Amino acid sequence: MTSARSLLLTVMGEFSYPRDEAIWTTALVRVLGGLGVEGHAARQAISRSADAGWIERERIGRTARWRLTTSGNKVIEDGLHRATAFLDRSEPWDGRWLILLVSVPQSERTTRKRLYGGLAWLRMGNPTPGVWLTPHVDAVDDLRSLIAEFGLTGSALSFVGHTENVGLSDEQIVQRAWNLAELADSYRALLARYAGFRPAGGDEVLLSYLELRNFLQQFMRLDPQLPEELLPEWVGHEASDLFLDRRDRWSPGAWERWRQILGEARPNGAH
Repeated sequence: MTSARSLLLTVMGEFSYPRDEAIWTTALVRVLGGLGVEGHAARQAISRSADAGWIERERIGRTARWRLTTSGNKVIEDGLHRATAFLDRSEPWDGRWLILLVSVPQSERTTRKRLYGGLAWLRMGNPTPGVWLTPHVDAVDDLRSLIAEFGLTGSALSFVGHTENVGLSDEQIVQRAWNLAELADSYRALLARYAGFRPAGGDEVLLSYLELRNFLQQFMRLDPQLPEELLPEWVGHEASDLFLDRRDRWSPGAWERWRQILGEARPNGAH
């Protein structure tokens, strides 16, 4: 289920980040309301995002507006970098895996859960106990930072290489390391929902655009983005084409409506 904070970051990333523009509280609450977030929950999401250090408040008289902090910009930039990789399938795979051997004691459940979440964000899968791997070998710097963050440099082992005809094949690795069946069903539901959908202008195109952008963020966290050599007929490829097409089609109308909402939310005399 989509969280209010996730939707808030989608709005901020789309409309605040490109121009370092502050956004009035009333505009945020209004758009989040259109996305299904009630007023109280929207204001709570704003407050919690500020507490997390992602956004900061600017007081203008009795009203307030919000802009991304340095940390918030970093979150958005990471997401944009991931989105670019998600939507671009041009690079062929050279057959190499980035492999990590690591184990965390059962007694350290919180550490293990956080570590595994970080490894999943790096698009790493877990085909057998203690073994994590990804075909995205360029993630090694991020992996190094993650292992150091958890103080596991003295017990982890990582290397890059090809598989040999000894144990699991590449195809079996894919089957065991990631739950792709459930993800494929989610993609098909998305395609069924949007394939023939043509929003009208105004709020409908704005909200549809933001909703789809938020779905993109969600799928980026779930999809290991395996190369076509490992997953040649992956439904996610069709979904990424849809994301690209709808972004180009809906963005102008969404921005037009957003500027109108900003103008309506601006207090008298404010700039």
